[in-house]
Amino acid sequence: MKIFDLLNADGRLHAFEIPNGIISRRSLTKILSSIPGVEITRRPLFFSRLREEEFCEFSFSGETFVACEPFGDNSRYLIGRNPPGHCDEIAKLREAFVGLRVFAF
Repeated sequence: MKIFDLLNADGRLHAFEIPNGIISRRSLTKILSSIPGVEITRRPLFFSRLREEEFCEFSFSGETFVACEPFGDNSRYLIGRNPPGHCDEIAKLREAFVGLRVFAF
């Protein structure tokens, strides 16, 4: 899977994006929940496709993260810490998506 790193002014990873062309919001939530140590605290609403920018909130290693679709109609999902900023756990989350194969039918 293609991953787009978002770096802060110091060049440190603070968030990453993945394409949303073949992954739904619910599918992304399922992928996140399959990562050991991730606890989903807010799931996407059924009719939230275009209404809710931040659609998933979860905790991992004591940090709070969100998955969102910037502007509600972006071509990528953003996964980052809430509040925004660098933490070492974001790199661990990113690694879970490296090599992930998602197939469209």
